[in-house]
Amino acid sequence: MATAKIESGLMERLGRLKDGEECGDLPEYEIIAKGIRSSASFISSLARIKALSDENRLLCVLLLRRHSELCACEVQAATGLTHATVSHHMGVLVAAGLVRSRREGKWMYYSLTTRGGPLVP
Repeated sequence: MATAKIESGLMERLGRLKDGEECGDLPEYEIIAKGIRSSASFISSLARIKALSDENRLLCVLLLRRHSELCACEVQAATGLTHATVSHHMGVLVAAGLVRSRREGKWMYYSLTTRGGPLVP
């Protein structure tokens, strides 16, 4: 991430937040934000949030919440998506750690992980 451009008046507003103290520590906030952004928990949370931000992926997770395991063709039938699209969306959910997959012959089955279950109603 690029360093934020300092807006005129920002230092004054930050100083008011600190009860009138001199506030010359804008880099301190940038360092804190950089540390948060690079943490494993932030990266993992962001991946899960991005995965759930798509309507079809959220629908897939909700379907799995109601059924312990679904075959890709069952997800396809429920969502009306093509096989390739279901495969793509489920791959995103697997990569985010929300869904696990297992292959049985030609069939691919999906179920929620312990991370995926509590995230949705």
